[in-house]
Amino acid sequence: MPRPPRRPLRRRKSDNEKRRLWPDPPESVIERMLNTVWYHGSSKHKLHPHLFDLPPFLGSRGDATLCDDADFDPDDMKDVPMLLRRGIRAGLIGHTGRLLWTVADDGWIFEARETNHATGEYHGYPVLRSEAIAQKVFRRFSRWANAQGDATERSASAFCRLRYVFR
Repeated sequence: MPRPPRRPLRRRKSDNEKRRLWPDPPESVIERMLNTVWYHGSSKHKLHPHLFDLPPFLGSRGDATLCDDADFDPDDMKDVPMLLRRGIRAGLIGHTGRLLWTVADDGWIFEARETNHATGEYHGYPVLRSEAIAQKVFRRFSRWANAQGDATERSASAFCRLRYVFR
């Protein structure tokens, strides 16, 4: 089956002040999240949810960004656990623990939002260049990747710099 055509990424209406990085997440929080956080896709963030074995989304998407627009397709689902671990290990955790971010190998930044606190379930979506949180996530990730990351993570940081046009 051919891939559906891409559409341009939408701009978010505003940056939400609640989207802040935790200044220095404790190691205990990082360890707990590494052992409890898991991903379940959301139809709201998929243009073609059926390709991800998700039900159709019937509500209003508002300013939601879509994974399809970030060239994230069903084959990439196998990488999500690694991406979650990468973001958590890099300390890309929101100040409340209900948000976390990661940087994919191709440089895309993804935000994961807690869907169910009791089960540790999160869903995710791409972060746009225009969002203030993107540069903050990149800077923290880049410092971590250069200090503690492997070659793949340093490469992801370099691709992120190029994709988002960070200096």
